[in-house]
Amino acid sequence: MNESAIRELTLTSWAAGVWDKEIRGVPLQCQEAALAYCMKQHAEWRSYWNQLTTYSNENTKVVSMLVHVYNDAAVKLQLDRNDPPEINSLYQVLRGKGITDMDALHAIAFVLQEQTWQAKGNGGSFDTQTYIERVKACVQTLIENPKFIRNSKLP
Repeated sequence: MNESAIRELTLTSWAAGVWDKEIRGVPLQCQEAALAYCMKQHAEWRSYWNQLTTYSNENTKVVSMLVHVYNDAAVKLQLDRNDPPEINSLYQVLRGKGITDMDALHAIAFVLQEQTWQAKGNGGSFDTQTYIERVKACVQTLIENPKFIRNSKLP
């Protein structure tokens, strides 16, 4: 990829390219595979995915959806790579309690987004250990309060 193309790459244009590859059946790897997987999980937004090339970067609704899916994909990539392994273990705890794949992933992605914004707001770096501890607390809360999970199968 040339330098000019990299400078012009946005979340919207990257997602549009990934979605185009996904619907054409092009094999995807790493970040692209994680993003495509998470985009497919949000079938309610498929009409937006199909039109990504027509949206400007100022379309706040689409950008908001993409940020959501990007955070989902970041967690999916962590799970696929087992890095950090504690996140995968905590995800497996949720799955073992009957929580759906996407609800478990969303719970972790919410914490990831929270920790990312906190680091950015404080001008600091992302603290992986704090992230893991916050996910542990979130998992415990969800197990104790399954009503907080949209598709929970817990009593």
